[in-house]
Amino acid sequence: MGLAVGSLVALSNSRGFAETINSNNYYYDYLCKGPLTGDQEKTLKVQVSIPDKVLLGQPLKVDWAILNESPFRPTGAYIKGAKVSVLAVVAISNLWDGTGTLESKGELVTDVDVTKQTVLGLPKITSGSYMTGAEVGEIKVAPRAMKIGFTPAKATVQFNDADTASPVSREKPVSYAMDWTYQSNHSAQVPKEEWVGSGRDRQDDVHYTKVDGAAVSIDFEGTGIEYVGERHEAYGDIEVELVDSKGNVPKGYTPEIFSPSKKSNDSKAEPVEKGKRHGGETLWSKTNLPYGEYTAKFTAKITDSHPFALVDGFNVINKEHATPPEIFDTTCEQPDQVTVVSVKVEKDPTPTPTNTTPTPRPTVTVTATAPNGSSTTTSAPTPTLTVTTTVTPTRATPTAPQVAVTPSGGAQTGEAPDGHSSGAGLIGAGAVMVFGSAWGGMALMRRRAAYVRGRG
Repeated sequence: MGLAVGSLVALSNSRGFAETINSNNYYYDYLCKGPLTGDQEKTLKVQVSIPDKVLLGQPLKVDWAILNESPFRPTGAYIKGAKVSVLAVVAISNLWDGTGTLESKGELVTDVDVTKQTVLGLPKITSGSYMTGAEVGEIKVAPRAMKIGFTPAKATVQFNDADTASPVSREKPVSYAMDWTYQSNHSAQVPKEEWVGSGRDRQDDVHYTKVDGAAVSIDFEGTGIEYVGERHEAYGDIEVELVDSKGNVPKGYTPEIFSPSKKSNDSKAEPVEKGKRHGGETLWSKTNLPYGEYTAKFTAKITDSHPFALVDGFNVINKEHATPPEIFDTTCEQPDQVTVVSVKVEKDPTPTPTNTTPTPRPTVTVTATAPNGSSTTTSAPTPTLTVTTTVTPTRATPTAPQVAVTPSGGAQTGEAPDGHSSGAGLIGAGAVMVFGSAWGGMALMRRRAAYVRGRG
């Protein structure tokens, strides 16, 4: 069983809302077995982090972490640039009909050559994610098996005819059957005039035979093999057999024969010029094999006209791989009982903000129509509210008091007809009347006072 421990993770959506999501950590002991563990069971301590809920339309993410030292080793010696990969899987179900898987991956490139004793570092695993779509509900999440892969670097590795140790994976890659002779300082034993071009033998040594049926074999690991030797009129044909590590012939392969006594392997090729020798030639190749372990066997066909066979070396090919070769796959199984986590898919609890778009103020266009019929108009972009006002000029309203005078015999309209006297004239007339009345009253009072004094 796995131990669950909770942690908090803040998830943000596109509207700037931050929701606190509770993520639980589950701890398991996975059992790994395969080529990278030497076919021995090894324990891998794993932490799986799964959230307890996810917002609608947001991705469900599952995180993985390896907690102990890597228990994995290469199966042999490999040049730097090899890749170590991890594939971790959880099963998901319930949000739709059926089940699916969610994969998390990681890859690490080695920066040094590695051997069988090298501890392979493990990469950080990138979170696997699943977009929840448009439906609320629950997703069931359960950890499943992990796969550890190894991918050798793209390379062409040269082997000499006398190599007894392999830089790839085999301790003694080249072996001879029946009677073969080793010859060092080979170029010095060949007349200079025989050599055509600059090609010479690898490390200036060769193995040769005069025995029909003598064979040379090479065990190799990769996607292809090349046979390197010389072209000369005296060399007999070579028959090639190829089997995998289980002794099976690769699919689609049939035994082949090539002729070092001809200028090329074309069926219509001409024989090599008499007394001439081409060194360092690739006489045969097979480079499109599935990555694996193979044995190639080369058997000499000796005749009176072609009494020799020679081998200079081999090239082992490893092409670029899109996926790790299956030959290295090492599986780590989850425990018998794992926690099946229910992840709720919920709507965003934050109300969607309403975008308030300011309403454009209408621009008022005033058209003033004067008595003479002319007008002045001010316009602006739409929306436009047009108000038309007709202005009729009137006299200015006086600020001083006014007295309405109605002439005798005038029409009983309640107001005096419009005269030609100004407002200032009316005010003056009123003032004269007021002062006249006051002066008359004062004169009358003086006369009364004089009369009273005379009688007394």
